[in-house]
Amino acid sequence: MDKKYTILVVDDKIENLQYLSEVLKSDEYDIRATPNAMMALNAAKINKPHLILLDIKMPEIDGYELCRMIKKEEELKDIPIIFISALDNVEDKVKAFEEGGVDYITKPFEPKEIKARVKTQLEIHKNKIMIAKLLEQQDLFVKKIMHEMNTPVTIISLNSEILEKRDGMSKEINAIKASTKTLSSIYGDLSYKIKKENREYKISQINLLDFISSRVQFFDELANTKDIQIHLEYEKELEIFINAYELERIIDNTISNAIKYSKESSEIIIFFGYEKNKAVLTVEDFGVGIEDVDKIFQAYYQHSSKKLGLGLGLNIVKEICDKYEIQIEVNSEKNRGSCFKFFIDSIVKSSL
Repeated sequence: MDKKYTILVVDDKIENLQYLSEVLKSDEYDIRATPNAMMALNAAKINKPHLILLDIKMPEIDGYELCRMIKKEEELKDIPIIFISALDNVEDKVKAFEEGGVDYITKPFEPKEIKARVKTQLEIHKNKIMIAKLLEQQDLFVKKIMHEMNTPVTIISLNSEILEKRDGMSKEINAIKASTKTLSSIYGDLSYKIKKENREYKISQINLLDFISSRVQFFDELANTKDIQIHLEYEKELEIFINAYELERIIDNTISNAIKYSKESSEIIIFFGYEKNKAVLTVEDFGVGIEDVDKIFQAYYQHSSKKLGLGLGLNIVKEICDKYEIQIEVNSEKNRGSCFKFFIDSIVKSSL
């Protein structure tokens, strides 16, 4: 082992400190012990332990209060805390976990039990740190991919426009533009996943007809590659309150999903208006249908017969809809198509 684990033991009974220190004494652990809550907190700030064994019944500041104080400190909040106590009722155990404890050991102490529980929690904590580092590396990797991806996509898009102006529209140019739109949509999904926690999504008033019309136009080349007609129908114009970028992720992913699983020379019908006095937006295709409707909003789920894309689009749609309390209803029939219904009362302008 490259480094010893530091374990801080806090108990107002000196005999308990001595006993626990003796039980845990090994080449793996560096044991520090104190009978005073404030001394324990200050010691943890100076030399952060890997784990804390904390007694509940202590004078002045009890274990619950000290646990709360530790969890308030940014640099200490992730330290696993095992409560140790003579209290053996359910209420105390529940409270210990509610305060942030990861385990609860009752007195009298059994040496084998203490060693096993300490070892288990240290392993869990080590794995959490490892996972956090891997996620951080993944985040940096995806950001690098996005950076490297953005420039060539922009160049391809600009040059396809130049070729179209010079030589006129052709199947080849249309295919290039369609592929660029697909890459752009994937880029949008990755960007949302990476930035959603740190980005501020301001709500604005949006005209749904204008917005959806612009997104239909955006996917025009992609639809044309399969000779798909996209029809936009509406009962009345609606003004909604939502962040424009988040609405774009909902609309784009639903439309691109409909195109992806539509049959050649078919159609997609987009409608918004009212259904049973509820504001609704529907996107209906007449394609292959969905095998397992219950799984489509899971991250990385892909239709078994057409494993296209990253499997993030509909997961993002669900996240955003949950945020705005937009209910989703999906109806699908094999080889007949699918219909996505978004009940958008929660974001429709109240005066309508």
